Amino acid sequence: MFSCAKIVTPSGGAKDNQPPTFVSSKPYLNAINFNGSEIEIEFNEYIVLENPINKVLISPQIQPAPEIVSNLKSIYIKGLDSLKENTTYIIDFADAIKDYNEGNRLNGFSFAFSTGNHIDTLWYEGVVLDAFELKPIANKYVLLYSNIDTTYIRTNPSDYLTKTDSNGVFRFHNLAPKQYKVIILDDKNQNKIYDLPNEGIGFSNTLVEPYLADSTVNTRLLKQRFYYTDFLEEKVNENTSALQKPANDTIFKILKPQKDTVPYYNGNYQLTIKDSLLTNEFEALLVYQTDTNKVIFQKTNDSIYTLATPLHTANKYEIIINKSTITNIHQQSNAEYRHKFYYSSPEDYGTLFININGEENTCKILYLYDIAGKLIQEKSLSSQESKARFDNLLEGVYKLKISIDENCNNIWDKANFSSQIEAEKVLNFNKILQVKKSWEIEEEWNLSE
Repeated sequence: MFSCAKIVTPSGGAKDNQPPTFVSSKPYLNAINFNGSEIEIEFNEYIVLENPINKVLISPQIQPAPEIVSNLKSIYIKGLDSLKENTTYIIDFADAIKDYNEGNRLNGFSFAFSTGNHIDTLWYEGVVLDAFELKPIANKYVLLYSNIDTTYIRTNPSDYLTKTDSNGVFRFHNLAPKQYKVIILDDKNQNKIYDLPNEGIGFSNTLVEPYLADSTVNTRLLKQRFYYTDFLEEKVNENTSALQKPANDTIFKILKPQKDTVPYYNGNYQLTIKDSLLTNEFEALLVYQTDTNKVIFQKTNDSIYTLATPLHTANKYEIIINKSTITNIHQQSNAEYRHKFYYSSPEDYGTLFININGEENTCKILYLYDIAGKLIQEKSLSSQESKARFDNLLEGVYKLKISIDENCNNIWDKANFSSQIEAEKVLNFNKILQVKKSWEIEEEWNLSE
């Protein structure tokens, strides 16, 4: 009777995996005729508000910016003294709210109220992708402008703003029934305006219209795609002479080819020299089977030297350049160079043909990648061509993409906001391509599907 129960430490129950839950607010959610200077939002547990200056966004923007703080179970927005009349405001907390104990985040929470007798209720959602890679772009500002004049956009805050999440998705709630221009911005100076030449930009020349939330929201989201491009600064060419470069060492290394298979279709064996040499040719040793012979490398340009002796395909070789054989313009001599390699043959490779349908009378550029994403070959097609051929492909798996070269300049062009030209369209081929030795494969690609 005296030992029927065992004393143990209480377990505390199951681990809390739930984010904080909204309980109440002053004023109430979606309140109208708001004329106060402070908002209080209460949750069901103790919370932490993380980095509100950068994470919490208010649309339309308020100047001066209000103070946003948390205390125990509540968030306070203070200093709402400069609100516009008859305007719906949205406070977007993104993922800034988390519980105190376990750090569970409340994602996508927003609070809306109106200073007039009506609150806007329309939605707009979309996905932002890298314009060339077609991968989701995270943590970029998305701005909506009803005034679409480019000068206005460069100098004024947007009507609404939010940020993309880790999947490139953005969401706007409580929008007014207007047409808007969508801007995707990499905001370097954090003023939420596209006003610097090195800020990445994305936009669409087609205006968007918000809509009521209904069962078609998710279907629309997949179709509402926008594309973003980083800004690429031009590098200044410095006309410094190579002779002025100080020599830190008396020895230099000759750059070795990355692979131990030298492709036959590249012509003879070539070497890349770090700096210009003081000679137009030099001797080396070529090991083939059991023979070792002296051979000559001849200058092709300032950094490339080519083996003058032709090689036999489908054979193994070794190139040896003895130490101190050559000297560069810095009076540095070479370290010993040895490279064993296989000189490939036509039978080691496959061929791929791609027939293009759709997007007629436009130039195109095709990009062939290996499975790791390395660009293998690039082919440009004129507006009259509809078939591309990729030769000399090693056996393996490949991926293909195409850009629509609108101006036929043989390069993919990024977005140009000043000219209001969107980035040239890029598409991924939806099949993985398997190439085999000595085989030719042919694929059809309908760009309109």
